[in-house]
Amino acid sequence: MAVAVFALGAAAAAEDAPFRRGVSLQAFTFPAVVGGGYAAQAYPGADATAVRFAVAGLRGLGLDHVRLPVDIGPLLRDDPAGRRRRALLDAVRPLIGRLHADGLGVIVTLVAPGLGGAIPEAWLDGPDGPRFLRYATIAETLAAALDDLGGAPLALEPMNEPQRACRRTDGPDWAVHQPILLARLRAAAPRLWLGVTGGCWSKVEGLDSVDAALLRDPRTFLSVHFYDPFLFTHQGTDWALDIMPLVTGLSYPPRAEQVPEALAAARDKAGRAAWPEGVRRERLARAEASLRHYLTTDPRPALRETFADLRRRASGLEIAAGRIVVTEFGATRTPDRDASRARWLQEVSGMISAEGWGWTLWVLREGPFGLDRPDGRLDRSLLQALGLRAPNGSFP
Repeated sequence: MAVAVFALGAAAAAEDAPFRRGVSLQAFTFPAVVGGGYAAQAYPGADATAVRFAVAGLRGLGLDHVRLPVDIGPLLRDDPAGRRRRALLDAVRPLIGRLHADGLGVIVTLVAPGLGGAIPEAWLDGPDGPRFLRYATIAETLAAALDDLGGAPLALEPMNEPQRACRRTDGPDWAVHQPILLARLRAAAPRLWLGVTGGCWSKVEGLDSVDAALLRDPRTFLSVHFYDPFLFTHQGTDWALDIMPLVTGLSYPPRAEQVPEALAAARDKAGRAAWPEGVRRERLARAEASLRHYLTTDPRPALRETFADLRRRASGLEIAAGRIVVTEFGATRTPDRDASRARWLQEVSGMISAEGWGWTLWVLREGPFGLDRPDGRLDRSLLQALGLRAPNGSFP
């Protein structure tokens, strides 16, 4: 049924997705939590969000869209009367209206609950599974509630980074669920753009399982995430690979002469970590091997090959470059290496644009991936690296 629903739109001429240069805002990514559960007021209001992210100035940066990831956990748990759903829509709809009025498109990305370390595939329990059906019903309800705003560029992605594996072996694959979700969303929201993605955290290699029939709907786009080389982009984080807290201060491109400094820093951090001795030794050994490899290998040929691979896969899926959006890419802030981050942002955004694909930075403000300084001002060098305009009051 899903393929049949999507095939109905195949006769219409497909246009480019109206999402060329954008940023993600983490306004609704982390619902408020109280006592281990979601707060009654789980989401911020539209006015507070507009002030917090200075949305009135986004168009002036040279952006054409904003991505809003929304963790829908509060809607999936203990919301029988729909109060939280209404509160979310009361915040999201006016915010979308403001962004549209400023000439910005919007991509709303639904995020499966992350409370307590949960992962998205927990909601992929099969086409008739109770968890998936609950998720699909909420997604369908939100799509219907947003469709009347679809006269201006507005997209909905049904699930952010839906599974870890490219193809699941421990349960029903994302490829089984995605056609059902997309068909339900399209039936509920004829005007919205819909994002199509694969497994492997939405990386290029995860596109193996994407059915080309899903992209015959002319108002779909292919959504891909890109964070290579991962050791550089996620250095210092404590939620990714277990060795990443030991990896800091890496330059881009890498320099072999930095190996002693990087190894010494990793050993110092491992020595101070509250890990059992066996765990400490094992993680440090892996970190040292990864650091040596990164710092003695030029990653740029591999980056170019990954994008060439995406180009080949897009050809196989018969989708034009203008309907591909790299909806996440970014690198963590390292105070002593921000020149490296600027180089990476410039190279990667430039390669994406040269292919005719759109891009959405992760993220504009807040957290280690943000472009803002501790005083809240945006970093001029990072904006310029992305080809964006630096506003008055940006840093330095």
